[in-house]
Amino acid sequence: MKHINMNKVIKIALGATLSILFAGAVGLANSASAGIITLLTIQDTKKETILISLKRVAAFIFAAFLGVILFNLLGFYTITYGIFLFLFVGGCFLFRLQDGIAMNAVLATHYLLAQSISVSMLINEAGLLLIGAGIGTLINFYMPSNHKLILEVQENIETDLRKVLFRMAYFLQEENKERYNEHLFDELDQSISMGLSEAYKHMNNTFFQESEYFIQYMEMRQHQWKVLKGVYHKILSLEYVPEQAYLVSVYIEKIANSLKQSNNAVHLLEVEMDLEKTLKESPLPATRQEFENRAILFMILKDMEQFLIIKKRFSDNLTQEQIEKYWS
Repeated sequence: MKHINMNKVIKIALGATLSILFAGAVGLANSASAGIITLLTIQDTKKETILISLKRVAAFIFAAFLGVILFNLLGFYTITYGIFLFLFVGGCFLFRLQDGIAMNAVLATHYLLAQSISVSMLINEAGLLLIGAGIGTLINFYMPSNHKLILEVQENIETDLRKVLFRMAYFLQEENKERYNEHLFDELDQSISMGLSEAYKHMNNTFFQESEYFIQYMEMRQHQWKVLKGVYHKILSLEYVPEQAYLVSVYIEKIANSLKQSNNAVHLLEVEMDLEKTLKESPLPATRQEFENRAILFMILKDMEQFLIIKKRFSDNLTQEQIEKYWS
């Protein structure tokens, strides 16, 4: 069953009612249209609401200009309205004002029904737009914060990441990998997708550059997820467990134990360099099978290096404001 956004439902009902009442109180004709405009204006985020309102104002100016020319030139006929729609809709798509099509198409019917497009009518329609969009925008400025939810999702992501890493470390030393499956990756992927969605919602409700932190964080974890998925398949491809696998397993456990958003991964990368040197100095493989499995093990280590580099780049690109706000 789909979750109903009751906050949005209440806003639409309340906002549309207020718009109709206000439009009627100031004496505007077709006051119900102000309520419809409010309904169409209220979006999931503040930024979307403001952007759509601006687009509808631009579309209204275009529609008014087009309507004055066409209806006065060709008369107030249905065919004229059809020509108006053809040019208006085409122009809106051309200038990316699609959000203003439905509302202004309805307003244009008022000219057709009234058989007039006088200055007073244009003022009336502009009033409906300003009241409907204005009340919709103002009422949508109350937006419950999802900051706490994002922090909870972050904790879930880091918990899931640790599970994935510990499981990797375990099966890297296991000959039998029948129980090694992808279910933890699926859970982690769902958490990251949810976090990314909430992060974009948070950014579009705050308007501050620092709020992009959560998007950057989720995208960083998403890239790491892809790297770990590759490691998972490499572990499955090991035909036996090389003796050096123990060292790599311990290293992966160390990454899991050190995992947190404020760790810039610098120390872990230094440990990786030392471990890589140790593997290179190991005695050469004696058989083809040993060579192939050692090669896979080395690729796993390089993948883990990439996993850490992704985190380091994320840390290096943060602003001081973001570090102080989100790492304190």
